[in-house]
Amino acid sequence: MIDLQPSSEQVQIIDSVAGFLADRLPVERLVATQDANAEAEANQDYTALSEIGELGVLGLGLSEEQGGVGYSLVEEVLVAREFGRFLVSPGIIATMLAVHLVARPNEQAVAAEFAQSLQTGSIAVAPAVAVTSDGNLTGSEFYILDGAPADWVLVVAESSACLVPRADWKERRAIVAIDPSVTLERAQLGNLNGSHHCSDASLVRRARLLASAYLVGIAEAAQESSVAYVKIREQFGQPIGAFQSVKHRCADMLTRSSAAWSLTLFAALSEESRSSDAGFQVMAAKIIASDAASRNAAVNIQNHGGIGFTREHHAHLFVKRAHMFDLIAGSSALLKKRLLSADSPLRVT
Repeated sequence: MIDLQPSSEQVQIIDSVAGFLADRLPVERLVATQDANAEAEANQDYTALSEIGELGVLGLGLSEEQGGVGYSLVEEVLVAREFGRFLVSPGIIATMLAVHLVARPNEQAVAAEFAQSLQTGSIAVAPAVAVTSDGNLTGSEFYILDGAPADWVLVVAESSACLVPRADWKERRAIVAIDPSVTLERAQLGNLNGSHHCSDASLVRRARLLASAYLVGIAEAAQESSVAYVKIREQFGQPIGAFQSVKHRCADMLTRSSAAWSLTLFAALSEESRSSDAGFQVMAAKIIASDAASRNAAVNIQNHGGIGFTREHHAHLFVKRAHMFDLIAGSSALLKKRLLSADSPLRVT
């Protein structure tokens, strides 16, 4: 039997990160960014990047020999889940991934200094998702998420990932994002000039796992927001949480987020142990986590009633961020196609 409960040391990591985020980057901060006069606040998460680096979480899963903290992929997944709870900029996840990409054994020695700068938060990285899923990098168009203050952009394709400097991006133009707390650009990736860093499919799987954990965090935060609200919102002289229909919706939210978290942890353990079915489990985790985040976020708005549909409340931000993270490292629609053609771990040979 696999133990999916965190150890005492892992609980300390979770509490440390959660405490910092609650104090420094509470979800309520994002409501202010919807004001037309608050555009400068849209990327305030990057101002906390160096503080997050001081916590050691950006190099958490990197070995001590490579200059990291020396924990495993599982601890990174635990941290990514907390980032999802607080809707931290997707650039944080991209930076965690970039550390592994730059510190790979086959990279030149000069990469060690680069990796250290990434770990301390001195260099910011933004993720990019393809406009079309044709699998090509050069000449393709991408959406760059929260990339205005970033120095590098991480592109995650189906079988590889590359860290590309801003200079390699052509025809960058700002477009309006559905999520007002995140800047969005559309750009074309020109010919890679040799100053980039690339990895194989192992980093793609890691990216999907961290995205899955982030999505689980969204699902859990939406669930907790609903439960807290239905306890105090009253109708007909009693809390709405006493109504059977509301109870059932909240119970379903818990079921979805619990299932997504269990599958994400199992996939992380499979990847960490290099199990033969790790790729299958990772894709399945991303699909389930994305579904849990999207559906819980939608139900959270429903449970909040009228206030949940307004821009003055943060409930709608969970929906928008869940949609964004579904696209990172492969959308659910794409992964479902790949999963159908993949060898099932239950198949008898």
